[in-house]
Amino acid sequence: MSDPNETITVRSSRFGELVVPRSSVIEFPSGVIGFPKFKRYIMVDHKPPFSWLQSLDEQSLAFVVVDGFEFGQQYDLSLPLSYAECDFKEDDEYAILIIVTVRSDPRFTTANLKAPLFVNVRNKKGVQVIYDDPRYSTRYPLWDETSHEEAKKGEEPK
Repeated sequence: MSDPNETITVRSSRFGELVVPRSSVIEFPSGVIGFPKFKRYIMVDHKPPFSWLQSLDEQSLAFVVVDGFEFGQQYDLSLPLSYAECDFKEDDEYAILIIVTVRSDPRFTTANLKAPLFVNVRNKKGVQVIYDDPRYSTRYPLWDETSHEEAKKGEEPK
């Protein structure tokens, strides 16, 4: 068992050097779609609701992510218990991370609801699951026109 206070240094082209607890490393045994060789990541806080999922295996690879639970009841996903590599148990706490594609014009920033990342909080192992469900899009718009206009004026979206 490793020392819970042990730290590692992560090199990132975006954030420079980061010193993080070794216990914060998330492993995706099957990788992430399009990046199967890169299996180890850490979360880097950013401006809410956004975070970064930074690769430890490739310093230039980082994904913008949002908490899948922010999408509410319309995005009702069950824990993928069939994925043995994550060793999910019925009562495990888990996170759902949604990869975001950021565009220069925020109106076109989208979230990939069709292929969320599930992370087992207990063992820090994750898996990307693809849902064949027409309700979930790979390009779900994060903001509608109203919230974009309010953001330009410095107002909170309603």
